[in-house]
Amino acid sequence: MNWKNIIQNITDIFYPPICPGCTAILRPEEEKYFCSDCREKIRFLTGSICPVCGIAFFDSPAGNHLCGNCIGQRPFFSVARAVAAYENTILKTIQKFKYGRDLSTGSVLARFMADFSFPDFDYKKYSLIAPVPLHIKKLRQRGFNQSVILAKALKKKWRLPLNYFLLKRTKFTLTQTGLDKKEREKNIKGVFKVTSDEAVDGQNIILVDDVYTTGSTLNECAKTLRKAGAKEIAALTLARVI
Repeated sequence: MNWKNIIQNITDIFYPPICPGCTAILRPEEEKYFCSDCREKIRFLTGSICPVCGIAFFDSPAGNHLCGNCIGQRPFFSVARAVAAYENTILKTIQKFKYGRDLSTGSVLARFMADFSFPDFDYKKYSLIAPVPLHIKKLRQRGFNQSVILAKALKKKWRLPLNYFLLKRTKFTLTQTGLDKKEREKNIKGVFKVTSDEAVDGQNIILVDDVYTTGSTLNECAKTLRKAGAKEIAALTLARVI
């Protein structure tokens, strides 16, 4: 056992790890992020999915196949993947993190996302990570950008460069909550810009956000990066609305 593990074991005695879903102390035999009860309520988006946007076809015997949206109009990103459905444990902890400003929960969620292995996603194909930006007004209100915290954990885990300022949100928009897909697309249209075309040109970029709802925000970011010369774009999120 190395010194790092020894120090961690001592720390766990005085500050035992706590489940962010229910605040129960995690038992040694449990997963390091969630207790058994909370983990059972997490629906991971594995199995049959759309190979482009990653939407899950639960209980489908057909295997992977394109969804209707991607057949009708391909998004500007090449692939999108989410760890779990935005419900139960994941919904509760994301809201606790984002709206309750609980950065300790955010740290756990970020490491949970970074440690998740997508079966068909290869981080080695990508050269850069970029978080979806907040408008400066929203950033001041919240005090942090949740996408940055998630992106930092991916950077550390997968040893990829992270550009915090690759994209800038130039317009303050109404919240996307409660809007349908077309309204979201209209609300978010043209609000992003690239801060440096040279930093984007020819890059394979991973966009990071907390929740994929309709994909409008991620698609607008990807569109902006494509216009600046990005070669391939992936969108990774912690959760997805089902």
